[in-house]
Amino acid sequence: MDRDLSKEQIRKQHIKKTLRILGIIAIFILSILLFRKMLQSSVKRSQVLTAFAEIGDIEGAITASGIVIPEFEQIITSSIQSKIEKVYYQAGETVQKDSSILKLNKEFTQTSLEQTKDELALKVNRKEQLKLKIERSLIDLSAQYDINKLRIQFLESKLAVQKRLNKIGVGIQEELDQAVLNLEIARRELEQLEKRIDNERKSLKADLMELELEIQIQEKTIKTLERQLELADVCSDREGVITWVNDDIGASINPGDIIARIADLTSYKVEGKISDIHASKIMVGNPVRIRIGDTDLSGRITGIQPTIQNGIITFIIELDDKTNSLLRSNLRIDVFVITSFKQNVVRVKNGPFINGSGEQEIFVLDGDKAVRRKVLVGATNFDWIEVINGLKPGEEVIISDMEKYIHKEIINIRKSKKNI
Repeated sequence: MDRDLSKEQIRKQHIKKTLRILGIIAIFILSILLFRKMLQSSVKRSQVLTAFAEIGDIEGAITASGIVIPEFEQIITSSIQSKIEKVYYQAGETVQKDSSILKLNKEFTQTSLEQTKDELALKVNRKEQLKLKIERSLIDLSAQYDINKLRIQFLESKLAVQKRLNKIGVGIQEELDQAVLNLEIARRELEQLEKRIDNERKSLKADLMELELEIQIQEKTIKTLERQLELADVCSDREGVITWVNDDIGASINPGDIIARIADLTSYKVEGKISDIHASKIMVGNPVRIRIGDTDLSGRITGIQPTIQNGIITFIIELDDKTNSLLRSNLRIDVFVITSFKQNVVRVKNGPFINGSGEQEIFVLDGDKAVRRKVLVGATNFDWIEVINGLKPGEEVIISDMEKYIHKEIINIRKSKKNI
């Protein structure tokens, strides 16, 4: 049989229920606080780099790669088919103007030259023989022509006699007809001889012109071989340093093969390369800065290769200080092609916290917290970025890579500060 609970028991049960509810509420509040703590996260101050926004100028630039090359370089190629007999200078040595660098065997080309000269002499002799032949042929034909003209004169007089005899009635008609026929035959033979003389003259003239052309070709070949032999004396056009030489004694060399390179290492230029996605921004005359260590040198684009290879544009930079002591041949450097210039803009030191231009999310310091903020980025270069809106001068920005915190609204900053 059930009994009614006493007031004391009811009070105790009420207290237990109330405590249970309060415990659940406390756990819920603690969970919220822990969740907010997790959302906020924290980083040590020594783990991030910061920079202050400021007012200043900025050059919009795109980054390219570059290599320092001599401003003047002589590439020496073999003018003949030959072999290397002797090398007078090695790579790295300085040569003076007109110094012989190496010796090539000229025997093959010299033999070709002598053979060509002999062939030319034969053609010249043939030309003289052809002239004599033309003269003899024309003399013979002219003599025949003169004889035929005399024969016609004789036949014309004979015909005139026959006509007079027939007129007085003592001539024979058959003899008159024969005289007329003989005269006509002689006249036609004369016409045929005239055409033969003309054709013979034209034919002989054509043969003479063909032979004359062959002689001219031989003379040009001789001049070419003589020039090749002259160039086979491998010499420097100017004072410089040998950057490479083929020192393989006895090696076979074909015409056009590079056998030496000589550079003037007192002045330099830069060969730049950049992706073709920037093709519309790369133009002759663009100002350029190159960076060697902590030093920047200025220059401008003076030439762009017309073809794009493997998606890469190649261009040449003329430096304002082309004799700077930091320049070294084949030195790889960073190149910044200036595409715009702005004054009195809000700028921040560049860093991995920014990826390109347009809208970006960054963290701005507010006391011991870093608050996520959306900003609009404009022009950028290797040193600075322009912030069009979302940031004021004097505000401190985390410029380290904050990609893994980008989903956080607030980050707690602990310990000492480290500004740059």
